[in-house]
Amino acid sequence: DGKYWKLDEKRTLPPIRFTVPEALNIFLAVRLMLGYNKRYDPYIDATFSKLGSVLPQQLAEQVQQTVDWMHSLPKNERHLRNLTTLAEAWINQRKVRVTYRSLPAAHATERVIEPYFIEPAATGHSSYVIAYCHRAKEVRMFKVERIEKVELTTETYTVPADFDANTYFSSAWGIVVEGEEQTVKLKFSRDITRLMEETIWHPSQVLENQGDGSVIMTLRIFNTFELVTWILGWGEKVEVLEPKI
Repeated sequence: DGKYWKLDEKRTLPPIRFTVPEALNIFLAVRLMLGYNKRYDPYIDATFSKLGSVLPQQLAEQVQQTVDWMHSLPKNERHLRNLTTLAEAWINQRKVRVTYRSLPAAHATERVIEPYFIEPAATGHSSYVIAYCHRAKEVRMFKVERIEKVELTTETYTVPADFDANTYFSSAWGIVVEGEEQTVKLKFSRDITRLMEETIWHPSQVLENQGDGSVIMTLRIFNTFELVTWILGWGEKVEVLEPKI
């Protein structure tokens, strides 16, 4: 009848092809997610199954084996539901009402928050939402696993233009952001100098080799329990030079 149809190429995605280094990054990402999550997540399953379908065969098989192994892990429905709702709120910038029980609290409290960022933490295998809390009237960090309920509201908000998550966490050893940034100097014994040199423990670290084979690490960082715990883990192989106790 004289009608023609044309495909709008702007509305379709081109075929995805990965170089070997790019494909390797996907494989490493799925392995890291398995070590971090420690639970079955159907969204991780779907994501990496789709990506695995366009990887070189050998890497695709390894990705699929990792995804299959995830099926043997426990699933936390409440965590998945809460994290998904928080992500939706963050993306669409809608306020959420949460029921949250902090670590020292005997009971959970209700509060309205505005999500600014969602950050995974390797230590503790947890996720955190950085948000403005209307109850506290300041930016706070909430551990997702401690959120009992999340309710999406119709109220909107705007993430401040000067908020940058990379800057927010820049002086943190792990996930805890508190106190004032300070200089920390640690002297590690010679038998673990190589370990200190081959690992980037923090972006601010500066290493100085000593004549006796030891190494001094200087950091600009928040002095939090996460950092103290890490230092204590080295036992007699480390000496705290600064700050003075």
